[in-house]
Amino acid sequence: MRRFLIAAVAVLLSGCGGSTPSAVGSSNEAVKLDAFCTMPGLKPALRDTVLVIDQNAVKPSKPETFKTENPDLFAAVIGLVDADRAVGSGAMAPREHLTIAVSNPQNGGLSQIFSGCIPAMSKEELADRASKGSDGAFDAYFGSDMASKLKAARSDFMTKAVLMVAQVTGGAAGKGADSFNSSNFARTFKNIGSGTLEADRVRRLIVYADPVPALSSVPDDYASARKAGFEQGQAAQANLGMAELYLLPAGRSVGDVQRAFLDAWFLSSGADLRQVGAFSPDAFAKPPARIMRYTGELPLSPEVKSPMELRLPAAADGTLVGAWITYTGSKGIRRTPISGQFACASDGCELRGDPDGTLGQRWRTEPGAQPQPLVDGPFGGMRLISGVDDGQTLKARIYDPIIYVGDKGDINFTAKRSN
Repeated sequence: MRRFLIAAVAVLLSGCGGSTPSAVGSSNEAVKLDAFCTMPGLKPALRDTVLVIDQNAVKPSKPETFKTENPDLFAAVIGLVDADRAVGSGAMAPREHLTIAVSNPQNGGLSQIFSGCIPAMSKEELADRASKGSDGAFDAYFGSDMASKLKAARSDFMTKAVLMVAQVTGGAAGKGADSFNSSNFARTFKNIGSGTLEADRVRRLIVYADPVPALSSVPDDYASARKAGFEQGQAAQANLGMAELYLLPAGRSVGDVQRAFLDAWFLSSGADLRQVGAFSPDAFAKPPARIMRYTGELPLSPEVKSPMELRLPAAADGTLVGAWITYTGSKGIRRTPISGQFACASDGCELRGDPDGTLGQRWRTEPGAQPQPLVDGPFGGMRLISGVDDGQTLKARIYDPIIYVGDKGDINFTAKRSN
């Protein structure tokens, strides 16, 4: 059935001919399908996904040739809007909100062309509905049962999303720039910005853009590239709202040093660069099943304490997804991603940082496997965080078996739940 729907979309594209609606960027109105964002008795999705398409990275085509001219982009769109495939692969969660927008770096515009929530229920939710007898044989016969409604909605969702993307007109190819921050690629992310920040949601950005022309000014050696990435990221002030970021580089390849620069630039811009490469559901973090938020004070020295916020979203198996710790230091607001486990039971939760997640080492500039002490970096470069939540308060510490900070060697703090 899924292959039939995708083939049907291809037929629709090939049959558009002269009746194709006007191209994106003109008077076309964005499509909005929000009927399944909220369903009675079911929990809403806790992640919002935004697919941003850099118009410059799209090859010029007609709607009927869009699939063949832009195969990587088409695969990404289908992977997100084909509900059966997206939910089955883990690329999207049932009822997750998806926004598709087109960026035009030349005029600084970001045009939304599609938004809606994936029309899907989990296997467990469908089984629970069946066990309660919510849909009878009469409903199924006349196609008014939930399974039939979802089937029709899934077809409509995919068809309309693909047709809107297929109308995106290709722009001029990106050119090199005097600096990364003056490039069209960097302007795309300034256009994206932080969006509408919602405390009860994790933000995921999937961006289809060609970074290669913008990277022409990046230094060739690792340490210089990292330093330049942090400095230029801080200067750009492109707050991306503590997003998970997946960069689809429009079929181009990015070297290791360039990847290190991008990681630094995006970290300074409030985004965790998770992948640079072709669309792959296997690269995505799991969807969050719960989000815990905390506020408190982080001792930067015996005399100085900074306001701190801790966001700990976790998947159903306890894996942290989109977790961040934020505080204000001598260099302004510092946001650092956290990886590890956050397992909860009836009497509270336990936080266990991943030693390979690096925490403070995300801000390192030197290559190599040995930890780099960071005098001016978050937590001095320490790599581990742990804590116990008693249901109201989290008592935690940041530490490292090799790096010592201050007289005690670690940072202890207490934070209270804020949700």
